[in-house]
Amino acid sequence: MSDEANTSSDAASASGPGVEHQPDRALATPEFAAALEDADILLDYAAGNSQPKDAIPADVVRDIVLARLAWSQGHVSSDTAISFWLAYAKLSRLTKPVTGASARACRTASLRREKQWAVALVVIITAASIFLFMNNTTASDTSNLIEQQNAAALKLWSDLQVLRTAGAERDAEPAKGAATAVRTASDAAFANQVFESAVEFSRRSQALLQSANKLHSFNFWSKAKPPGTESDFLILPDVSDVAQIKEQGELQIRKYQSLRNYATELYKTDTIYGALTTYLLPTGYALLGAFLYGFRLSSRLIRRKCYLPSAALSARYYIAVIAGLVVGLFGSLAPSNLVPSPLAVAFLVGYAVEAFFSRLDDLIVKFKGDVPSVPQPAREEAGD
Repeated sequence: MSDEANTSSDAASASGPGVEHQPDRALATPEFAAALEDADILLDYAAGNSQPKDAIPADVVRDIVLARLAWSQGHVSSDTAISFWLAYAKLSRLTKPVTGASARACRTASLRREKQWAVALVVIITAASIFLFMNNTTASDTSNLIEQQNAAALKLWSDLQVLRTAGAERDAEPAKGAATAVRTASDAAFANQVFESAVEFSRRSQALLQSANKLHSFNFWSKAKPPGTESDFLILPDVSDVAQIKEQGELQIRKYQSLRNYATELYKTDTIYGALTTYLLPTGYALLGAFLYGFRLSSRLIRRKCYLPSAALSARYYIAVIAGLVVGLFGSLAPSNLVPSPLAVAFLVGYAVEAFFSRLDDLIVKFKGDVPSVPQPAREEAGD
């Protein structure tokens, strides 16, 4: 009993009015230490960026400094902790939207990996755009030349038949006197016209062969064989009579048939590049737009000391990819002379994903014909 009495007496004397309250070591937590570090960073930011009207009150600075001193000595009392948290809350309101975490992140932010990805993306998209543009232009030229030559071949064949019929009639019913001279002059003029058509036809066949060979260089996997060289489509310069004109014209038509089969096969195998242009390239441009927005937003936030790494920005890239693919799918159904082009639309969609999906939400609401029962969340606007 005497030991218990003595213990109670010591406790009473320790808590008496003449003795100071002992510090509480449980208040010195890792969270308290982290808040102290953030407070130091915010004080440094506020000292260099605050205006006279936004000057930090002296009591805020004093309470934070005293808390730092108590922490370094390993003794944080409840009064010191309360004063610190109140001062830290007031300091956070004064420096808002800058926080300790954002200011710390801005010190070490380099965006090096993002820059590397952006450079690689720009190089890949630029190279792909140039390659697909050249290929698609060549394919379009080849298709147009085939259509032109088809019509020219029909006309040349018709002229050759007229020339052959006129020769047969002349042999069957020879004219006399002046009529012979008139018929001969008329036949010669028409034969010269047919010869000029054959020469022009051969020239276009050579152009078609050049375009088809260029298209073959893009379709390197194609096994199509060219029907000859450009010299094979030349008309011999020693053509002098009607029989030779007819022979050369028919020969050009037969050669063109082989050339058309070669060019058509290449044009059909070239559809894979058309699919890449229609569906994959808009996806790349949408991703490029998302990268541009991300760089612009990150640089602005770093300049304002408000930058914080976030998974939301990386999720934006995936959203841009999906939106770009959707633009490519719908762009394939739109008229070819659509202004702006699907690539430009995809880039804008990637840059302004929120605007794109807000329009989609508005369309869905209009189609449903009802009004949302709860207000839509406010859209984040990054001002300059």
